Amino acid sequence: MAILALMLSKRFQKALEGFSETRAAFQGLTDSLLEERIQDWKRQEKQALRHRGNALKIYEFQQEMGP
Repeated sequence: MAILALMLSKRFQKALEGFSETRAAFQGLTDSLLEERIQDWKRQEKQALRHRGNALKIYEFQQEMGP
């Protein structure tokens, strides 16, 4: 039982470290975007959560193809 607790504790610590890194990247992205774009994404998120189904496709990765 003690081994399990130690293992879970280590995994939790790694998760917290990953969260800190992700949070910094997310904040950097947010700071670089126009407020209009952020508001548009929030509107899309609310609509997707309300309508579900195909509306949830906003969470799929979309990449614009270059020339």
